[in-house]
Amino acid sequence: MEYLLTGAEMSDCDRRTSEEIGIPSLVLMERAALSVADGAETFLRQCGGRQPRVLAVAGRGNNGADALATGRILLERGYKVRFCRLSGEISPGSSFAVQEKILQHYGAEIVPFPDFTDRGPDPDLVIDGLFGTGLSRDLTGEAAECVEMINSLRDRSGSYVIAVDIPSGISSDDGRVMGCAVRCDETRTFAFYKRGHFMYPGAVCAGELHLAQIGITRRALRAEPEMFTFLKETAGDLLPARNPGGNKGTFGKVVLVAGRHNMCGAAFLAGRACLSAGAGMVKIFTHESNRVIIQQELPEALLDTYSDLDTPEQAAEKLRASLAWADIAAAGPGMGTDETGRALLGAVLDAVQAQTGGPQLGGLVLDADALRLLAEDPQARAKLAGRKAGLPCILTPHMGEFAALAGRSIRDCIEKRPDLVREAAQELGCTIACKDARTLVMTGKTPGRMYLNISGNSGMAGAGSGDVLTGMTAAFLGLMSSARSGAGQPDVFSKTDIFSTQDLVNGFAAACCAVYLHGRAGDLARAAHGEQGMTAGDLIEALRRRDFWSGTGLQSGDPARKI
Repeated sequence: MEYLLTGAEMSDCDRRTSEEIGIPSLVLMERAALSVADGAETFLRQCGGRQPRVLAVAGRGNNGADALATGRILLERGYKVRFCRLSGEISPGSSFAVQEKILQHYGAEIVPFPDFTDRGPDPDLVIDGLFGTGLSRDLTGEAAECVEMINSLRDRSGSYVIAVDIPSGISSDDGRVMGCAVRCDETRTFAFYKRGHFMYPGAVCAGELHLAQIGITRRALRAEPEMFTFLKETAGDLLPARNPGGNKGTFGKVVLVAGRHNMCGAAFLAGRACLSAGAGMVKIFTHESNRVIIQQELPEALLDTYSDLDTPEQAAEKLRASLAWADIAAAGPGMGTDETGRALLGAVLDAVQAQTGGPQLGGLVLDADALRLLAEDPQARAKLAGRKAGLPCILTPHMGEFAALAGRSIRDCIEKRPDLVREAAQELGCTIACKDARTLVMTGKTPGRMYLNISGNSGMAGAGSGDVLTGMTAAFLGLMSSARSGAGQPDVFSKTDIFSTQDLVNGFAAACCAVYLHGRAGDLARAAHGEQGMTAGDLIEALRRRDFWSGTGLQSGDPARKI
C-alpha cells in the first residue's frame, strides 16, 4: 500500500522532518537532487558518443532550488549544463538563494527567462523545476511561456523532459492542469506519491514515475493520509485465506439479479466472474428467455427465472425465494428499468430491512440498472439508507450513473468527485466504487479513507467490463463476510494490516480488492490480447489463471508503465 498525499500534507511532512525530527532541509534537498541527477544520467548515457546537453529550468521556490542542485551535480559529473530561471526577486536566505550562490562559485550563469535568448543548440535533456506540489493558481505570463518553451523543445527536437517532484502546472491534489502544464517523459518524486501523479490528466503529463526515499518517512505524518493505492499487491496479500476444510457454502452463496428479456450477456459475464473470483455458489435470477444460453454456457450456476406472463409483483415474489437462500445479493446488470425491474429492486431492498422476518441477506452489491432506478426513486434510497445495521452495501456506478445518484452534472462530478462521492456514501451509508479511468472507493460508514485505483488500462473501457466487476465484488463480499463470521481462517489477512475489522464489516475491503484485482486482470488480458482487441470475457479468463492468484502473472512481460 502507498499513501497518496496532497500538497499540504507533503509540505507538512517536509516541515516536520526539518523542524521537529531535525534533518536539515538542505540535506533533504541534496538527497532529492541526487536522485533526480541519477535518473537523468541514466538517460544521458544513452545519448551516444557526443557530450549531451542539459537545460535546468527553475522557478524561484524550493522546486527551482532542487533543479539548480540537480544541474550542479550533473556539472560535477562532466555534463554541459545551462540554467534558466523565472525572473523576479529571490528571497535572501531561501533555499533557492543558497543553491544560486553555490552555482556562482562554480562559475555557472543562471539566466532569467526573458534574457534566455541565445539558447544555442537544443538540449538533449530538460530538468523541469518550475513549480512543485505547492502550486495553487493557474500559470500565466512568463511562467506559461516557460512551460511552452519546454513543451516546444520536447515536441520539436525530442528533448527528454524530467520533472522534479511533479510536472509544473499539475495540481498535486487532483491532477488538474493549472492553466498549462509541462508534458514530461518521466517524473522523479520524493518520500511519498502525490494524488496528482495518478489522477488524470496529471498521470499523462507525469510520464514514467519514480519514487525516491530521501529521509522524509511516515514518522513525519501528522495523521494517516486519507488517500491510498495499491501498486504491487497480489490477491494473496489482500484476500482472506481459503479455509481448507470449507465447502461450497463456506465461500458465499450469491444471488445475481441480472438480464431482462434477451439480455443474457450481462448476466452471464457477472455470473461467470463471480464463480471465477471464488464464490462457492451462484444463482442467477433472470428472464426466462435467457435460460438456454446461460445453462449451456455456465452450467456451474443455479438458475431461477421469471417470464413475460408474470406481473412485476409475481416476478418479485419469485425473487424473494431466491433471496432467502442467499448470503449476498448483486443486482443491476441488464436488469431493466421498467416496472418489473423496479419491483425486483424493491424485493432486494426489502430483504435488507431490519424489520424483515426470516432469513436476511448479509451483503448487497448494486450496479447499472439498479443504480438508475435508485437515483430516481427517493423511497428506494430511503430503504437502502435505512437497512439493518451492519449490513454492507457496495455501489459500483460509472460517472454517468454516479451523476444521476448525486443529482449533479457529469462535469461537476468529475471536478468535485472526492467530495461528492463522500457525500453520497454518507447519505446512503454505503461503500461507493465510482468507476472511471481512476476508480475512487469511499465508504460512508467510516469516512476518512479513500482508495484510488491505478491498475487496469483503456482496453477495459468496453461493454461487459463493469458486469465482471459486479460479479467479482459480490464474490469478495461473500468471502469476507464468511471470514468475518468465523467460517474462514482465524487470521483473515495474514500478510498485511491494510484493512481493519471495520473495513470488513462495511464492505470497503471487498470493494477495494475487487476494483484493484479487476484492473490486474485487465492488465493480464492486455498482455495477452492488446488493449485494442481485449474483451470483457478476457478479464474472466485472466481470473482463471493460477498465476493471477499467486501474483506472478504480471512479473514478466507486463507492458504496463513502470511505476
